[in-house]
Amino acid sequence: MLIILTGLPGVGKSTFSKNLAKVLSKNNIDIIILGSDLIRESFPIWKEKYEEFIRKTTHNLIDNALKNYWVIVDDTNYYNSMRRDLINIAKKYNKNYAIIYLKAPLDVLIKRNIERGEKIPNEVIKKMYEKFDEPGKKYKWDEPFLIIDTTKDIDLENIAKKLIEKSKEIPKFYIEDENKNKNDNIFDKIDKETRKIVSEYIKSCKFSKDKIKDIIELRKEFLRKIKKIEDIDVDNALKEFKNILDNY
Repeated sequence: MLIILTGLPGVGKSTFSKNLAKVLSKNNIDIIILGSDLIRESFPIWKEKYEEFIRKTTHNLIDNALKNYWVIVDDTNYYNSMRRDLINIAKKYNKNYAIIYLKAPLDVLIKRNIERGEKIPNEVIKKMYEKFDEPGKKYKWDEPFLIIDTTKDIDLENIAKKLIEKSKEIPKFYIEDENKNKNDNIFDKIDKETRKIVSEYIKSCKFSKDKIKDIIELRKEFLRKIKKIEDIDVDNALKEFKNILDNY
């Protein structure tokens, strides 16, 4: 079974996953916790160019582990496209999956982040909070199995019981209209890649600070236009977007 955690930094995913794994292991379940930080922290320093390797390596580990074990994915998974990639691994082996959405108010996340030494800048958490794709808002397959408020007491025994019951069910993978699903996949890829492009342009200081809001709005407008097009070519779309930024 694949347990997909989703939630922002400071929400308590690592603590939750370790405690849940202990309870499940007492029920004779072979379980492993995997996540991108496992690979990321193996580098002595962080560089943006490492991220694609980190993502692929994490997915490969999850793919191999899921053949024989239950897997808890301890990651933010804050875009629905990230969760879909993981669900596709479960689908590959016809394994059940459960999305567990861990949540807490933004002020609590910031407070916890400060208490643990601000490993992640507070501004990054605020931006992630704004961009977060809440599970189940857009797609049926993305609906959370459980929503957990980490500011309250968590009944791990009950959660483990529900997951064990879920694991015994016949796996369900919601099938959407193929063309719609294909276009959604392409749009999500363009969405993800244009975010990266904007981030790279900002880091390279190609735009002054007062222009950043305009660039973000420009990206939104570009995506609105792209979404109306059928049979989108990803490479051409990204070239067009870069050209728009270069000429801005």
